[in-house]
Parts: sequence; structure tokens; C-alpha cells
Amino acid sequence: MTLTRTHLYVKTLIHQDPNLATLFDTVKSVTIPFDHDGFHFLIFTITGQQVSAHVAHIIFHRLKSMVSTLNPHALLEVDDQALRAIGLSFAKIQTMKRLAHYCVENNFNFNTFLDKTMTDKFISIKGIGPWTMDMYEMFVLKNLNHFSFKDLGLIEGLRHIYSNKKLEIDDMKKVSLLWSPYQSIVAHFLWEYWDVHHKGKRKL
Repeated sequence: MTLTRTHLYVKTLIHQDPNLATLFDTVKSVTIPFDHDGFHFLIFTITGQQVSAHVAHIIFHRLKSMVSTLNPHALLEVDDQALRAIGLSFAKIQTMKRLAHYCVENNFNFNTFLDKTMTDKFISIKGIGPWTMDMYEMFVLKNLNHFSFKDLGLIEGLRHIYSNKKLEIDDMKKVSLLWSPYQSIVAHFLWEYWDVHHKGKRKL
């Protein structure tokens, strides 16, 4: 899904919150990389924790080369040392294996992962938290009206856009109400703004 300043969603956002005009004038377009495979996405998200997006993609590519069909059963068959050799920390490996075990033991079907009850169950897995599920909402469930206040890139991006380095989370939550029903659209443009135009290091 590619969006530009002339898209109806973007025009609506500028009308509802004129402060966003700077954001959309700076970032000319954004392509949202939706993912249709829930397990695939969660493993990528775990891979990218505390590293740059570039490094995350490199390591994840190595993982996919090692595991041709990335699913819970296949991942559990891979030796931890082999995963460590491609650049994954032991903490990330343990989180991935816990997720895979959960999926296998509960015969989990990602196609049914559509409600908060299931989200809460995944957050109970050590190493997976609210930020991860925010990303799942936005990239897998394609919720256009979701925003993550756990994401450093989004927080810093908003502070730049509003020219207020002291802007607090509670203030951002109030402002974000103006963006409904397209909060996620703002997030995708903010990531591009922070990553590229302000050379921010996005933590995935």
C-alpha cells in the first residue's frame, strides 16, 4: 500500500491536524509493507529488537535461508548454536522458541488471531510485549487506526513535528485522537521521517 500527500487519507489527516502538514511535505510517499504471515512477522519483530532495521533484515534473511519454510515446527528443529551463528542473541532465540512452542502446543492458527484475548496470551510469553503487539496490529491485522506509544522513533518524530522536545506521552495520546481513523498512517510517515530525514536510529 503506497500513500502520497494527495491521498484522501493524508488530506483528511492534514485537515484534522494542520500540524502534520510538515510531516507530509517532508515525506513525499510511504509504502506500507503489510505481512500476511503472523508467525513470520513476529519472528522478524523479535529479530529486530534493539538493532537497526538494516541489521534486522540481514539477520532475518539468513534465518529464512536456513529455514526454508519458516513455521513453528521448522524453527524448533534448528539448533540454538546455529541460530546464534547467524547473529541472533540467546535471549532472542529463547523468545522465538517459546513462541514456537506455544503455537505448537496450542495448535495455534494465526488466521484466527483477531481479538484482544489472543493478544493478551502472546504478551504473556516472555520477550513479547505491548510494543510487539502494536506492530502486529499495524502490519499484520492492517489496523489503520492504531498507534504505538512504546516506539521511540514515533515519540521522537512527533516531538520534532510539533517542535516540542518536552512533549509527553499523555499529550501525544490526546493529539492522536485528531488522527482517527488513520492513526497508523501517521505512524508510517513518522517512521520514514525519523529514519531518513532526521537520521534517527529506529529500534525494531
